[in-house]
Amino acid sequence: MSRAGLALRAARLLLTRAVADTTPDYDIASSTYDEAFTALMGPNSTAMLDLVGIAPGMDVIELACGTGHLSEQIRIRQQGLGSLRVIEKSPGMLAVAKAKMETLGQASKDVSWQQGDMLEFLKAQATNSADAIVCGWAICYSKPSQLFREARRVLRPGGRIGIIESRADALASLRKAFEDVVADEPTLLTAMVRVALPKDAETVARWMRKGELRVINQYEGEQRWPVATAEEAVEWVERSGAGAGFRDSFDMSREDDVRGKLTEALRKQASRPGGLTLLHPFVVVVAETTPEPAAPVQPGVTKANGIQ
Repeated sequence: MSRAGLALRAARLLLTRAVADTTPDYDIASSTYDEAFTALMGPNSTAMLDLVGIAPGMDVIELACGTGHLSEQIRIRQQGLGSLRVIEKSPGMLAVAKAKMETLGQASKDVSWQQGDMLEFLKAQATNSADAIVCGWAICYSKPSQLFREARRVLRPGGRIGIIESRADALASLRKAFEDVVADEPTLLTAMVRVALPKDAETVARWMRKGELRVINQYEGEQRWPVATAEEAVEWVERSGAGAGFRDSFDMSREDDVRGKLTEALRKQASRPGGLTLLHPFVVVVAETTPEPAAPVQPGVTKANGIQ
């Protein structure tokens, strides 16, 4: 069937609000995520965290903690002081993050964990209650403009927020293979994966400015995934969570058929000049709230050494 048939199928699914849940894929990937994803992308996440400037005594919120790579790094930088509030939708990922934090001993105290939606979690936080907010690889699953407005409210004056996220053209070869499979047989598609991946760093910066945040750093990077064959690519998708929403968007009563068709589509790409390449471009943006202005000194009043 043509891509017009696929477009029609997708339109019907959108009209019926058949949106895929990414949680099952992240639950399945939770035990292999660090090996398949964090081992390569973790340093990029940590670089974002360094720009936020986490320090001892800070109160920090982490949105969508995954397996806790950044949670662990935040507590190390806090040196056991301050607090960390964590939200994660996937119970499988959350369990791994908690177990990882327990190995930090004293630094694992003053950490609170919650499972659920990160925007709703942020809405429930008190105004001016955090010095920093970070989110790694998950802003796409929320409503960015709303989330940044809430972040502005929750952050204290001078507080910072750091985001690292995949760019919209990330893993283009993989996305093309998925499209080829469902274009050939649209009935395999049972729900749509809806994500708000940014076109570039400036897109995220624009979202932040709409939320009345001042952007202080933004850049883009790119990571090449070390997969050489179609079989390796499909295995990596399942182990890393890169195809999040896959299980809930396809007719998984035909799971073996879907996997076979995807592998064949990737084999065709691998046979072409240049072979199979999975590139993962990403964006990093850090912003801050405007510090409160100093209280004006009344005319004729001089302050020195605490004496008026």
